[in-house]
Amino acid sequence: MIKHIAIFFVLLFCIPFVSYGVELRYASWNIRWEDPKDIEKGDAWEKRKEPIANVIKFHDFDIVGLQEGSPYRLKQLMELLPEYDIILSDTMEYNPIIIKKGLFTVADYGRFYLSKTPEKKSKSWDSKHARYCTWAKLKFKQDSLYIFNVHFDHHGKDAQAESAKLMNRKIYSMAGSAPFIFAGDMNFTSSSKSYKNLETPVMVDAQKIAEFASTPNGSYNHFDPTRFGIWQLDHIFVAPGTKVKRFGILNETYYDGEKFRYPSDHSPVTIRFELSGENY
Repeated sequence: MIKHIAIFFVLLFCIPFVSYGVELRYASWNIRWEDPKDIEKGDAWEKRKEPIANVIKFHDFDIVGLQEGSPYRLKQLMELLPEYDIILSDTMEYNPIIIKKGLFTVADYGRFYLSKTPEKKSKSWDSKHARYCTWAKLKFKQDSLYIFNVHFDHHGKDAQAESAKLMNRKIYSMAGSAPFIFAGDMNFTSSSKSYKNLETPVMVDAQKIAEFASTPNGSYNHFDPTRFGIWQLDHIFVAPGTKVKRFGILNETYYDGEKFRYPSDHSPVTIRFELSGENY
């Protein structure tokens, strides 16, 4: 009997170790600029900042791409998120990337503009503002992971379409065969021409390949929890072959003593995905 047990343990340790990959959580969230009209309606930043931080902490996101931040609001938000570091390509960064402390090494980072001259501050086509992409190359143990965080122009349809083409070229040249996440407030729905410019061999919509998706409402919520809409203006794209376990739009609210409110006029979109785990 003892001999048989010994043989069993020898065979057990001879079986190759199978890695199932490492699951990470990513979210993209437009946290809304401070419009005086919002303050009048009860949606001031001072009320919203803690609910925003609470959503991030509760869901334990590993990486978050933010849009419509501002230096003073980002400073206040990061004070509520001591377990995160912020990646800023510029002191006036409005769409930074935040990452969980101690989990990643930042190998490189920067920004490029969504224009005909992406290397310098500029706008092109019919864009109203000089929009840009904040990017980072993260090292997770032996794996590289690229993050591309964007906020496309809200005015120019040509600018949106051309920015989508530019992102394909940039991601192809920068990330190569490495895994990546490209996400943000793109200001268009999946029925638009601009969205179709993203459906290329370079990237795939995470929502379409997720093993499970929960989208109870659109990502643009108008600050109104009673309103249902199909306006999904925020998207997450990943490298082909990425294993996306979950995709969701988080329509969470908070109560301010008078009524239930959304923390922002956009709801966060999020995925759970796996790195290959080949190097573990």
